[in-house]
Amino acid sequence: MSEEVAQVVRTYFRRMLARDATVADLFHDDASLIGLGGVKTGKAQIREFYEGTISAASPAPSLVGELLVSGSRVAAEIRIALADGSSVHVVDLFVVEDGRIRSLTYFVSEH
Repeated sequence: MSEEVAQVVRTYFRRMLARDATVADLFHDDASLIGLGGVKTGKAQIREFYEGTISAASPAPSLVGELLVSGSRVAAEIRIALADGSSVHVVDLFVVEDGRIRSLTYFVSEH
């Protein structure tokens, strides 16, 4: 089970690195994307978020360490390079159920 959960997250990062907006297809229809003081609920809002983010910032995530998997939860520390040459340090917390992302909460470092 843990490997299946980790595989969903690896697929998420591959699609993000490829700037592939079908990353939204990895989420449940009623999933939540939580971060930066806001919540996107449902696949349509999540798809809109990723399409806009990929178009505007061309994020290129790279894992800082190994995925940390505990049951249906996966934590990932990442550095995201952005189109303007800057980068952000982020911790993502995924909940994966039935082969899809139920929720993704991301925490962005201020430095």
